Amino acid sequence: MAEFLLEEQLSTIALLQAMYPLPSELVISSDTATFVDGSAAGPIAKFTPSALDLVLRLLVDDNEALPLELGISLPLVEADAERSRARLALVRQPDFLTRSAYETLAGSFPPSDPDVSSSEIVLSAIEHVRHEASSLLMQLLAESAAAASAKSALQDTGKTAKNNGKERLERVWFWFPSLSTKEKRRDLVEYAPRFGLTGFVLAGKPGLLCLEGDGRQVDRYMAAIKSESWGDIPSYQKKVTERLRNPLLSSASRQFTSMTEITHLIPQHGQHNHRGDMTEVKRLMEEWGVGDDFAAVINGKIIHTTL
Repeated sequence: MAEFLLEEQLSTIALLQAMYPLPSELVISSDTATFVDGSAAGPIAKFTPSALDLVLRLLVDDNEALPLELGISLPLVEADAERSRARLALVRQPDFLTRSAYETLAGSFPPSDPDVSSSEIVLSAIEHVRHEASSLLMQLLAESAAAASAKSALQDTGKTAKNNGKERLERVWFWFPSLSTKEKRRDLVEYAPRFGLTGFVLAGKPGLLCLEGDGRQVDRYMAAIKSESWGDIPSYQKKVTERLRNPLLSSASRQFTSMTEITHLIPQHGQHNHRGDMTEVKRLMEEWGVGDDFAAVINGKIIHTTL
């Protein structure tokens, strides 16, 4: 170990300690601290590390929320001129930088000049990393603002499109001459959430289907039921009649919060126990606030028929 190299590296540490006196700013490794203290007290210690290692905590733009940890290694073993100079590297990726920005910053350190002292290399690197980190941060903020603006514009476009094609909330009633197959009834219930619809299914002879939601979604729902759920049924058997379609003033006018089958709530009678007690159905409809609609459906006000 050359005496002049030791003096140069110790001088660099002394300069950093003077510039960054707080314990939280400059952290010296235990081996380095032991060696430095021993050198100051007398003859050079028998144990000589290959380098003196420190970690410098910098603040980007003097902001406590933007810390950077810079690792500094000051070689004590004399090699060629370049490898005897100070080496610097970022210790870890800070939270405020993306992985890409961190890698850009980590790779931006200029190569060491063998004709420049370690202290000059360190001071130059400190200014460089501060400046580059600040620039990258500003770039990230600009990109984030642009992305937020684009997202907002997209949301505004979506809102405009939604307003232009505003939901037509309706309550639609369908009448089935017969509705008994459990699988088909289950599909009538399970398909509804896909289209944002609520209401109920009542099996029997006749069967009832009540749906609340966007009228266009009701039409899409019925199209999906016929093409998917009823795909194995001959077209002449896919008979369902739309009995009533009433507009709803707002979502608050919807009487149903989910889609369910209510067959089990209605007493059944008839030879095959498949005819619901209409008196009980009427009572339930009135209780649920759709009694007038139900009366119109039972009385046969046919608005639209589909096959």
